Amino acid sequence: MYEFNRNRHSVYSLNYHLVVVTKYRKKCISEEMLNRLKEIANNVFTSFKCELMEINGEEDHVHLLFKAPPQVQLSKLINNFKTVSSRY
Repeated sequence: MYEFNRNRHSVYSLNYHLVVVTKYRKKCISEEMLNRLKEIANNVFTSFKCELMEINGEEDHVHLLFKAPPQVQLSKLINNFKTVSSRY
């Protein structure tokens, strides 16, 4: 069954699947780095009022499954996540 969220003017269920790939698909993401990415993603997505449902990955890419309200600009959210995660 679907779960719907509400705000003052809308009812929504927006789920997104984001795949972030390393440059040239180099296999450089270790288990420690993936754990740190989980912490960073949780902080960034929480600050944008999004719910990070699942995060997983391999040596050359990371999958993020999240829910976001319609007010969130996805381009800014993804840009912020990529910027913050690459700097840490």
